[in-house]
Amino acid sequence: MPNFLEGLAKEKVQLLYILNAAKTELTEQQFYQCAFESTGMNWFSFHDVVGELEKNGDIQVERRPFGPCAQLTNQGMMTLSMFEKGLTYSLREGIDAYLKQNAPQFRQERELVSSEEPLPGGGLLVRLKALEGDRTLLEIDVGVASLEESLQMRKNWQQQSAKLYDTIYDTLTGKE
Repeated sequence: MPNFLEGLAKEKVQLLYILNAAKTELTEQQFYQCAFESTGMNWFSFHDVVGELEKNGDIQVERRPFGPCAQLTNQGMMTLSMFEKGLTYSLREGIDAYLKQNAPQFRQERELVSSEEPLPGGGLLVRLKALEGDRTLLEIDVGVASLEESLQMRKNWQQQSAKLYDTIYDTLTGKE
């Protein structure tokens, strides 16, 4: 009968497994969302365990244009390979299924980012970006009068960015 991990060791291996199974970068929010929804790990445990893994050199956190992302190090891969079988098959399958189902949404969240900042004299500057890796494909800054307008623009950016990009591209290249 196999010996399954428990407690802190299990939480560490779960997070290493998630980063490996994702096969792509995950933002901190995406990483936590996956940990919570596929393993039930709470926010406080997540941050404690991520801190331990980073301190031990199993993961490294990289700054990206869309936010910080945790990545597995070579040491983390070795640790995972030694202890991965200590996670139940059903847990590993649940993590894999969650990542497969949410991969398109996670990719879109990393590629289409937005932010806002106050403008001197009032209003907000809404910054909308379309990214491909570390490269910015399109960046639009728009001044708005209210927080409601800013929130609406940022929400619509997720659904309308491709249409807007195509319109701008066609207009500027004369293909319109």
